[in-house]
Amino acid sequence: MNAQASPVAESTVVLAMDYGQFCLDGGLGDIDNEMTLLDQAQAAQPSAGDGTMVVVLCPHQNNFEMSVDVQVFDRRPAADRSQWQQVSEDRLEVDASGMLSLSSPTTEPVTVAVPPGQYVVEVSGRGFVNYGWPGSTTPGDVWRLRLWPDDDSALEPAQLWDMPGYGTPENLPSSTAGSRGPVTDES
Repeated sequence: MNAQASPVAESTVVLAMDYGQFCLDGGLGDIDNEMTLLDQAQAAQPSAGDGTMVVVLCPHQNNFEMSVDVQVFDRRPAADRSQWQQVSEDRLEVDASGMLSLSSPTTEPVTVAVPPGQYVVEVSGRGFVNYGWPGSTTPGDVWRLRLWPDDDSALEPAQLWDMPGYGTPENLPSSTAGSRGPVTDES
């Protein structure tokens, strides 16, 4: 795509990730929507966003020292999906404060300075050892966020980790799909 694209801003944070998920918020998200996005991410793995927040599922149940590189580009960078086990793209707006928040249930959020604007965010992870319990609270998986201005082009399809001997997890039916309740026979 754009082989010469280099990050215009770059930083690394450490997030304590728990419950197999983390959330990206550009300052416009509504915490009440996080559960809806989690439900959508489980139905169409590995992530879901509404333009203001993105919920990402992690193969590992937890990583209390999860390293996340955050890179901002002025255009879509060259594709390198073959170097990552899980990749997804979503749209995300960062508000005028210019702070991107990364959070996970029961742990403290971390923030990264990102210029305000509307972005495509590519979330990539690797170093997975197992779906679910990784055998430790610090399994060593690493993540990268790449953001570039949203030009309304189509998002690339998600890539899930194909765990040897297991495969990929099945999508879970959305809990909101059958929100009318059970059907009963009243004859």
